[in-house]
Amino acid sequence: MNAKTDLRRLPPALRILAFAAVALAGALAPAAAGHVLENKSLRLEIDDAGRLVSLKNLAADHGKGCEYLRSPGQLWRIYLQEDDELDIEVTPDDSAIRPRISNIVTPAGSALRIVWPSLTRIRARGLDIKPEPLPVSVEITATLPDEAAASDEIRWTISVKNNTALAAATAVRECHFPLVGDLALAPDHKLLWSKQGGELIPDPRDEVARQFTAYKAADHLFRALTLSYPSFHGASANCFAFAGPRQGLYFGCHSTRFERTLHQFRVYPAEKVPGTSKAVFDQPSARLEAGFVRFPGIAAGDTWTEGEFVTAPYSGDWHVVAGKYRRWAGTWFQKNPDGTPVAAARTVPEWVRRMNGWQRIILRHQHGEIHYRYADLPQIHADGAAAGINTLFLFGWQKGGHDNHYPDYTPNPKLGTEREMLDGIAHFNKNGGHVILYTNGRLIDRISDYHKATGVGPVILDPFGNEVLDRYTFTGPGNFARIFVGRYFAIACPSSPAWFDHLRAQADRAAAYGCHSLFLDQMGMDEPPCSNPAHNHPPHWVGSVAAKADIIRRLRDHLRSLDPNLALGIEIISDVTGQHADYVHSLFTGSTGPRGFLEFFRYTFPEIILSDREIRDDSDIERRVNRAVLLGLRSDVEIYRCRRTIAETPYYQSYLAKIDALRQRQADLLLEGRYTDTDGFANSNTEVQARSFTLGKRMAIVATQSAKDAAAATITVPAGYKYAGHDAVGDAEVTPASAAEIHLVLPRHALAVLLFESAK
Repeated sequence: MNAKTDLRRLPPALRILAFAAVALAGALAPAAAGHVLENKSLRLEIDDAGRLVSLKNLAADHGKGCEYLRSPGQLWRIYLQEDDELDIEVTPDDSAIRPRISNIVTPAGSALRIVWPSLTRIRARGLDIKPEPLPVSVEITATLPDEAAASDEIRWTISVKNNTALAAATAVRECHFPLVGDLALAPDHKLLWSKQGGELIPDPRDEVARQFTAYKAADHLFRALTLSYPSFHGASANCFAFAGPRQGLYFGCHSTRFERTLHQFRVYPAEKVPGTSKAVFDQPSARLEAGFVRFPGIAAGDTWTEGEFVTAPYSGDWHVVAGKYRRWAGTWFQKNPDGTPVAAARTVPEWVRRMNGWQRIILRHQHGEIHYRYADLPQIHADGAAAGINTLFLFGWQKGGHDNHYPDYTPNPKLGTEREMLDGIAHFNKNGGHVILYTNGRLIDRISDYHKATGVGPVILDPFGNEVLDRYTFTGPGNFARIFVGRYFAIACPSSPAWFDHLRAQADRAAAYGCHSLFLDQMGMDEPPCSNPAHNHPPHWVGSVAAKADIIRRLRDHLRSLDPNLALGIEIISDVTGQHADYVHSLFTGSTGPRGFLEFFRYTFPEIILSDREIRDDSDIERRVNRAVLLGLRSDVEIYRCRRTIAETPYYQSYLAKIDALRQRQADLLLEGRYTDTDGFANSNTEVQARSFTLGKRMAIVATQSAKDAAAATITVPAGYKYAGHDAVGDAEVTPASAAEIHLVLPRHALAVLLFESAK
């Protein structure tokens, strides 16, 4: 948003004065001129006001190019806190001082350095509105790397220095950078973001324009859509893109601080309804802006520097986005703090790698209902084994039941004796099964013995010294529990040594019980900022997810020291935490929704073992189970939301038994192979979904379809591969036309696995 647009909110008389001040500043400034970075792949232009004028893919459309900007836009904005006033917006367009722009050469390549030595803020005190100088400086650098192949990336850094007086109590709380405004997107460009593993949004401008906060935010100025990395329902990777079938625009936050980052999209109105003050957001002329938001908390006298951020107008399909992010992630993924790769002893245990999935069962629920007792564990095993599932994900096993009394984890006498629980676990082990022991990785019930003993020592506090609370409510068929009895939890700060000691004790408990894995619920997400003065971090600390990743790494090392076959699992997909877990229980994968695109995360991080989720009854079984096989997901069997075994859904049980038998016959590729999406083959019919898996010189292509009574396709693999047979569930017709070309006819819900070997 530029200054003139912002000033439209003012009363008419003040608006005239304010516009006059801005106009005078513009009149005194020199005419705009271009500062350019360019190679064979892209062109970036910034004008004398420091606004982004052009970001163009020069290689697109057979050399005709693809421009991603319709009009100039600001590259950054900041928000201040002054005493108890928050969200004070400062933009470069407000400033009467033009930036200093210079071309420089860095070791990485040619660059533009843009410096605002000071800024201007618009101070509003009721009807008293005036511009004032702000002693905050901003320096940004845009670098075009020198590479053998012409780079399609602009790499950005930003430095903000707060030169305000201590007495002013002014802090820079928020920084939006880099921003690309008034985006020009072709109709075939979709928003690809990594929400819960991945989603594709067909019309980004319309999606953002439809966001509305009722009376909570300034919706008359802009509409906003944000996704937090990484959070409960947020981004699993710190990048997004506007992706078309042949080209797109990539945004990446390549920072190993792994601090809370927002992926932010705003739509600003470009016009108003004639004769009214109503802004128009849902027209093509509305301006779509995209960028990142960080929360540096820069106090008076401090400087914050962050980078690098990447914008790239690339050529190719969405796999280019995954490749860019993965190349950067390769600098830290599955490495120790000193940068060395993880030790071979920390490879995922074989039973996890070849696991079909698990039954997720709550023995006793939060509202007191008992679904199963310890003595029922052998029957739970038998019901799962009939479907090819020999692993139990044990929830609600402890005193108080699920989501009660955390972290007081002791057996529940209402479910039986501790001996009965241990015998039930032993029954799984004797019959080739496994038990995963549930522990919550972050919640502390405020009525628990642990909280009574530790108080606020290990918990997250807000800036006012209050506990930050979370609430979870599970109910039976009535309403009383839902309305009146939900539990409030304090949240453990992952920086707390005492909390790590507690989690390590839980790992010891799981091993002592004979369980083969400890599971830490909700560990894939970040936490609210912590201002607990007892912790070894600054106030308003936003580094929780990096601390969680370190906890996961250390706990997995600890489990391996007890037994190489002990595993550690977590909930919620994210790259930084998932890298050290043996498996991840996905949260709302979106696999059944029209926008779900878990392919993005699976292709970017195929090493991370993920589950499916939300198959809870006997409906739509084949399509959803087949999709899990297509993407290489493990089955999360959660009948009636974890209240019953799969025996309650006989159709699901019988179909999953067929699928799990196929999974085990082809486990080398489907479970232990690398998911490679659509790489390595061509598919003649997109109505047939097909994905590839590789292991050494072998490749499997999984093909299925649920849209038609029958669909035909031809699968072609590169020279050097030869057909080695197939496997299937359903009446698939597989006809080799040659060693590299296979004709398929798939009835509705059939699934075929084509096997190939390479001589190379």
